Amino acid sequence: MANRIELEGRLARAPELRVTPAGTPVLKLAVECAEPGEQLRLEVVMAGEAAQAIAPLLKRGSAVAVAGRLRACGARTIGSVGVELIANRIEPQG
Repeated sequence: MANRIELEGRLARAPELRVTPAGTPVLKLAVECAEPGEQLRLEVVMAGEAAQAIAPLLKRGSAVAVAGRLRACGARTIGSVGVELIANRIEPQG
């Protein structure tokens, strides 16, 4: 069974780029991807050199296309679900 998802949406907040103690860049962002009148926000995580390269191109409100896989997580917030998207591709749109 394949675990693959692609979505388009807008960044709900400014992306956070951090570096782990081992030196791996980790980019975290939230994407609003609901239909009009609905509310759905997915947390997105991307690691590695691709995360570091794309981070300067993103800001709150930016339209993005994201592809990756879903992973269960324990954190739930208002408007979010208990999963996060582990991205292998993030592309600015427009």
